[in-house]
Amino acid sequence: MSRQVSDYLSEINDHIFLPGLQREFVWNPRQIEELFDSLIRDYPIGAITEWRVRAANISDYNSYNFLRMYVADDYRPPDPVLAEYDLYNQEVEDKEPEILIIDGQQRLNSLYIGVEGGITVYNGGRGKPSDQLQYWEGQRLCVDLFGHPEYDRDDTAGDYEFEFKSTGKFGGTDETGYSMTGDTRHLWMPVGELWNGGDDGGSGNSTVLEGRALSEVVDEYVDTAELRADNETRYQLRSISIAVARDITSNVLQDDLETDSTNKDRSEIPEIFTRLNMEGSDPKPYQLLLSKLMSYWPYAEEEGERINPREVIQDWIDEFKQKFPEYEQEIDRKLFLRYTAYLVGTDLLRSNLSSIDEDRMDEMRERWLYNEPVVAGRRFEWFRSSLEKAFQTVIESGIRSSVMNTMPIFALLGVFYYQNPDAEVSDANRESVFQFVARALLLNKYYQVLTYGKCRNWMRYLREWEPEPNEPIVFPGEELFESENISPSAEDIRRVVANARYESSPGEPVFTDTDVTAVLGLIEESYTQSTSTSIGDYSVDHIYPKSRAESVSESIGETVDLNRIGNLQLLPHEMNEEIKSDQWPHDWLDDLGNAESERIQRVNQYPDIEPTPENAQAFIQAREEQITDYLIDKYVK
Repeated sequence: MSRQVSDYLSEINDHIFLPGLQREFVWNPRQIEELFDSLIRDYPIGAITEWRVRAANISDYNSYNFLRMYVADDYRPPDPVLAEYDLYNQEVEDKEPEILIIDGQQRLNSLYIGVEGGITVYNGGRGKPSDQLQYWEGQRLCVDLFGHPEYDRDDTAGDYEFEFKSTGKFGGTDETGYSMTGDTRHLWMPVGELWNGGDDGGSGNSTVLEGRALSEVVDEYVDTAELRADNETRYQLRSISIAVARDITSNVLQDDLETDSTNKDRSEIPEIFTRLNMEGSDPKPYQLLLSKLMSYWPYAEEEGERINPREVIQDWIDEFKQKFPEYEQEIDRKLFLRYTAYLVGTDLLRSNLSSIDEDRMDEMRERWLYNEPVVAGRRFEWFRSSLEKAFQTVIESGIRSSVMNTMPIFALLGVFYYQNPDAEVSDANRESVFQFVARALLLNKYYQVLTYGKCRNWMRYLREWEPEPNEPIVFPGEELFESENISPSAEDIRRVVANARYESSPGEPVFTDTDVTAVLGLIEESYTQSTSTSIGDYSVDHIYPKSRAESVSESIGETVDLNRIGNLQLLPHEMNEEIKSDQWPHDWLDDLGNAESERIQRVNQYPDIEPTPENAQAFIQAREEQITDYLIDKYVK
């Protein structure tokens, strides 16, 4: 049995949809390009498996649309982009599916995007804000009309080429049409121009352009290109373009795709789906877990609790992104599914997930539904609120994603709060987590401590851990390190201290450099000596203010780097902004009074050198040596 590509394109999101147990679309732009290249060369791309839904059972299935306009990037785009492009498949409304695709989604959706839709990607580079429209561009899949393997010219590619090209939408520059790479001519035309006249996204009555209609489209591209060529060359280039266009219509749009069909009962579909994916293209582990949950939870009714995990998780993603914008880009389905797996003692490993049975899925479901510790009106309240506490703890500690980009830490903290209902987002927990992350960062650059494997081991320890009776419940960060026998060497500490620098604005209450966070987080007396503030109330402060850099250099007669760790300390926000400000260190310390001045210098490891402008270089160097000795003495076993 076979069906043409054009048949699928005409019926996608009209009669043909995706079942809820399918994973998300995950192919990247290069994979889409390679699919079209395989088709035009008549390479096999595998069979499509259809599930023909029985009309009487339509209401039993959760079905979803194929993606047409796709966000092909890990960065979360601004709202104007999301108004046109989708991150995830949307649930079908007001239509009844006749066919659900249980194998071949990535290929069919790639064809749909390449012909009828497009993608949007982030082009801002490292460090640019992804919420600004100027750093996004819309792209369509294009073919080089001047590239054909049967036409060997010095000024053309001599082979088929497919590439996503910017259309000039949002912040991009239009890359379609004529261009040259060195001496090679290109004429980039969207593939969709050969399908019903372009990108209207219609269905049902769509057609492949042939004959005169095809020639007119190609002629328009060739005639408007600034070729700077004689008539003979232009004629030859038009011949190549017509050949490429005809190959697309015959080899791609009218290609016969091998098709399998099943009308098995719903109860057998999850097993069919699992076997197809285990043997075929590899879904990511979190997608496999979501597919397993979608194959079972929506149909497992117990006390009226019918759960669609895909929809619920998407609601949580939107809610958490809004509530915790500091980690907006890192909040995704993988986080919630890892947290779910952690709560039952497993992880997102393919070897683990392949053996999950219905009993384990029931256990996960119970974890979602558990509501005992919270008197509230929302479903899944304890599951949600425990993970919220994890985010609150990290964010109120001042740690941001540029420092700690290992999201399993949040799942780990979620397990801690879930299993300890009386634990609060207290000063003690903020400080314990801050020091735990600092210790991990001290080692992570060279030993990769913040890994999925370590978090998995720590999760297992936490599930067995019991707090001391009648004592405040505090995250056992130090015990976790001891359980793995992890400790730094003296050389590790010297290396981190030597490299730690901080270039953010003075007074900014955010720890954005891994080495600085590690060092200041491990000088724990600097923030635990105060009973009136928690770690989240501190700023990274320059002892010699950055605004005084020129004066410092003039006093010494050489340039002094004031961003080194020897010139950085933790100070409460209020003291930093209202008392210290940009004063010289010896001036504001004198204003504090002897007792407070001595405390500040002691807990922040000041050397026995007066912090005057002429002593800046010696002070910073001596303080780094003192910090190194302090950390070695305290943390090296």
